[in-house]
Amino acid sequence: MSSIIVSDALDFLRELPDASVPLFLFSPPYNLGTSSGGGIHAYGHYATDAGMKKRGGLAKWSNAKLADGYGDYDDAMPPAEYMAWQKTILAECWRCLPENGAIYYVHKPRVQGGVCQTPLDFNPGHLIVRQIVIWNRMGGFNWNPTAYCPMHEWIVVFAKLDFRLRNKSASVCGDVWTIPHSAGRAANSWHPAPFPLALAERVIETTMPTLCCDPFSGSGTTAQACKRLGVEFIGCDRNADYVARALRELEDVQPYEQALLPTQAVLL
Repeated sequence: MSSIIVSDALDFLRELPDASVPLFLFSPPYNLGTSSGGGIHAYGHYATDAGMKKRGGLAKWSNAKLADGYGDYDDAMPPAEYMAWQKTILAECWRCLPENGAIYYVHKPRVQGGVCQTPLDFNPGHLIVRQIVIWNRMGGFNWNPTAYCPMHEWIVVFAKLDFRLRNKSASVCGDVWTIPHSAGRAANSWHPAPFPLALAERVIETTMPTLCCDPFSGSGTTAQACKRLGVEFIGCDRNADYVARALRELEDVQPYEQALLPTQAVLL
């Protein structure tokens, strides 16, 4: 059974009971609208009162859906506000974890004001970092003279002490996952910033929780991976149109006849 509702992520998380969700898998908005290190804009900070397409440096992004943000959300919080928001999100997820639970947090290192900011900077301080998995996207778009073009993202595994992978064989995947961003449904998704279905399937297949939550469900990639692998899912998105479309697509997803073997995850 899968459920995606229309809700603000923090409101949704605050309604969840303590120790009720064994696995979180999500990629939040990256706040590209105020990035100083490239992405949508090559130089300097954006004016937060301007639409992304009016913020300059968009020659290579002229057809990029992300240049419009996420529906009614412009992805342009003041940096300090965004930092505080992400710390609060992660703290709420941590509260919801049982002692064998984990958060798979997909975000990326980036140069901000000449200094490298990593996803670890969003740790409110008390979360335990189990591992950093490198997602090799095999390409990038942040062309900028301040730094080499980033072609990978991080999957930070924040885990309680009793968290374990599905079994020893799941460890074969290693900590560098080479999955093209265009793999699977991400290649033609209507969502401006989907991550590959293969990435979500690898997380779910190697952990096989009883329940997974994505508070930034977007196009429903995590929900689809869960349904394919027979894992219960809950999630939300603030955009009602996204939720409606994700639910429609989810109806057509068929479960695998059997869960993939752990060693097959290497090939996802």
